[in-house]
Amino acid sequence: MWTAFGPTNVALHMVSIEREAGEASDALHRADAIDTGGIPSRERAFTHLIEVARCYDLRRKDAGVLLQLLQAEDLAPEDLARTQAAREMTVGLLRRARLLHARQAEALAGRMGML
Repeated sequence: MWTAFGPTNVALHMVSIEREAGEASDALHRADAIDTGGIPSRERAFTHLIEVARCYDLRRKDAGVLLQLLQAEDLAPEDLARTQAAREMTVGLLRRARLLHARQAEALAGRMGML
C-alpha cells in the first residue's frame, strides 16, 4: 500500500484528472474524501495541495485557495515560492481578495519573494 500505485495515490490522481477536465466541484468532492495524513511523499502531498488550490481557484473561492497555499507553505516553503501555479494563484488573490484574505495573501506573497 506504500507504492506509487496505492489507493491513496490513485485517488490523488483522480482529483488532478477532474480538475484538468474542468470539473473543479467534482475534484473538490473527491479531495474531501481522501485521507492525506498518511502520504509518505512530501512532494506528492505538496502537489496535491496545489491541485486542490487550483480547484478552488477555478471556483473563485479565495479562502480555499489561501488555505491550501498556506498548508503547502508549511510543508515546503521553498517549493511554493518556485511553483508557477502557486505564484499565479497568489497574484490572483492579491488582485481580487477581500480585505481579510488580501492581507494574508500579501504576507504570503512577501514570504514567497514576490513583493
